[in-house]
Parts: sequence; C-alpha cells; structure tokens
Amino acid sequence: MTSAIRITVPGSKSETQRSLVLAALTSGQSTLERPLDCEDSRALRHALRSFGAAVQEDDDRWLVRGAPLCAPLGVVDCRDGGTTARFLGPLCLLFDGTMLLDGSARLRERPIAEMVDALQTLGVDARYLEATGALPVSLSRRAPVTIPRLGVSGARSSQFASGLLLVAPLLPRGLTLELEGPIVSKPYLELTVRLMRAFGADVSSAHGCYRVSPKPYRPVTLRIGGDWSSAAFWLAGAFITGRNVALQNLDHDSTQPDRAIVGLLAELARPGPHVFDLSDCPDLLPPVAVAAAFASAPVEIGGIDHARLKESDRPAVLARELGRAGVRIVEREGQIHVGPGGVLRPAKLDPRGDHRMAMAFGLLSLREPRIESLCPECVGKSYPAFWSNLERLR
Repeated sequence: MTSAIRITVPGSKSETQRSLVLAALTSGQSTLERPLDCEDSRALRHALRSFGAAVQEDDDRWLVRGAPLCAPLGVVDCRDGGTTARFLGPLCLLFDGTMLLDGSARLRERPIAEMVDALQTLGVDARYLEATGALPVSLSRRAPVTIPRLGVSGARSSQFASGLLLVAPLLPRGLTLELEGPIVSKPYLELTVRLMRAFGADVSSAHGCYRVSPKPYRPVTLRIGGDWSSAAFWLAGAFITGRNVALQNLDHDSTQPDRAIVGLLAELARPGPHVFDLSDCPDLLPPVAVAAAFASAPVEIGGIDHARLKESDRPAVLARELGRAGVRIVEREGQIHVGPGGVLRPAKLDPRGDHRMAMAFGLLSLREPRIESLCPECVGKSYPAFWSNLERLR
C-alpha cells in the first residue's frame, strides 16, 4: 500500500479574520493559536493597529490586546481583502471621527453598497469618493447608535451582515438584524455567531433574524481551526491523481461551510450525471470545477452568481481558462457545465490575480505538467505555502 502524502493545512482564513476583529473589540488580551498568516490577515492586522488595537505575532500564536477603538489617521488600506473592508466598515459605529476605507483596484470593483446603506440607516454619514457603491468611501457616525433593529439584504454577500453582527454587542441597545431576501453563504453567518459566542456574546437566531444583546466581549484563548477552503484543493487533488492524502491540522467536526467538499467529491466518484448547488459554499467552485473535469459523467454546478463578486469573476475565468487547457467546460444561464472526455494540453492560464484561480490551475498541472499559472505569487492572499505543498502531491 502506498503511504499517504501528509500535508499540514493552514489555519482558516474565515476564522482568523473574524477572531482578529473580535479580539480587537475585547477589553483585555486574547490569544489566537495557529492563525493564518497571509496577505489578507496582514492587511487586517495592520488596519486594526491603526484603530488602536495591539497585535503581537509570537510564532504560531498572536497576542491581541483590544482597546476602545478610535478613528484612524489617514487612509485604511484594505488591499485586496473583501472581508477586511466589510468587517472594518461597521467599526465606525463605535467612535466619533471619520474613517476612510480604500483598497486595491479589484476591491474597488467589488460591491459595498449594502454595507454603506445599512450604516447610513444606523446614523452614519457616508460619502463615496469616486464611484457610487464602491471604495473609496468616507464614514463617520453622527451620534451613538440607538436604532435597535435593522433589515439588511443578504443577496450578494453575507460579509456585510457579519460585519454588523461583530460590532452589535458594543452598541448601546445591541442590535436585531433581519436578513431580507435570499441569503448567500449563510453558513458563514453561523460561523460568525459561533465565534462571537466564544468571546462571550449573547446571540440568538431564528428564521434569518439575529438578536444580539448589549454586552462586552471577554478576552479568550482561541485555537483557529484548519482551513477547509484550502483543504478542498488537496482533497480534489487526491481525487484527480488517485493518491492517498492525509491532511493534518483539520477538524472533521468543523462548522466551516467548505467542509462540504467531502460530500461533493464522494458524489463525483459515483456513476451518473451530477448536479451541485454551491450557494452556501461558493469558494468551493474552483476545486470542484477542476475535479469535475475528471469525473466519468457530466457535472452541472449552480449557485455560483456570488462567485462573480470575488477576486475575479470566477465562473467566467474558469470557463475561459480551463477551456484553453482542454477541459470540456461551458458557462451558461448562471451555471457551469463540465463534461467528461476532455484532453488536457499545455497552456499558460491567467488567474486574473485571483488566488483560488491560480490554485485551481495548479491542480490541473498534476495531470498535465506543462500547464502553468501566470501570477503564481497571488496565492499568498490566502495560502503562501500552496506551491511547495503541490510539489509534494505531484
């Protein structure tokens, strides 16, 4: 029997980002064990320091000392981080003064109108400095928040709602948040709530309504779970190559939404056509699309509209670039269709600066080594060690 290839999965980006904000909102020092050190978490750490929090990196743990936050001096550069912008924006509800959020060219293209509209309802003066509905934006509260109830759309991103929930315990009357319309990535909201409770928040939820009581957070020591979003690529790689992969630093009882990759790959291994809905786990689109190219039957992947608003228009990029590499793939009517029988051919594929696109192209190279990803360094956004681990699987 061939021995398993052991890969240590990095810490969860979703848990790291939320826990950093929560620790900064806590009076006292919290310890985050095994967090993810990547471009997104570096941008968030740097930004939180400008708000008055202290973050000390100590090997595989970070010491975060919260404080009453204040308006930062100068521009808060969110770089390429969607969660960074959407989690930092609601912090303006906690202090007087003006904060100016900005980010990369791609982040300026990603929507923030839902967040800004909600903040305006809560009493924030907002001013778009260039394009309406996009960064850069200036935010300043007029007075402490006294509105106890708010409706917000969850149709384009759950991150807006998560950002509001994170600050809700520190508002004078707490906050009841009602999500309106369809909710994308709802399991990520449940992840937010679970971590808030770990820091001592009182949160109840039912039927898309989240009630948060006014109550200070308490400092904690929290171990960040391994990242199922990253693990999905290695599980897909094992499916593609038939090799035995043992993943370390991974909680198999995790509530991270991308744990769904296990069931999706099990379904791909069965005969017959497959239909997937990724509405709750849109980050799985890249590894699932690549794995589908090696299934024995056609695969239809739906629930992907939210994936257009990521670091790239992922459905369009996947359809175009994987097709150039010989995969039988088409995008139509809000779905991606992948058929068996494609023949891989050498190609240089453009990930459009998107870390998960580059990783998906790396998986293809396990079967055709002459497939290359342009801009390989963009994986540093979430997984700096990706390429070295890929070589172990190769």
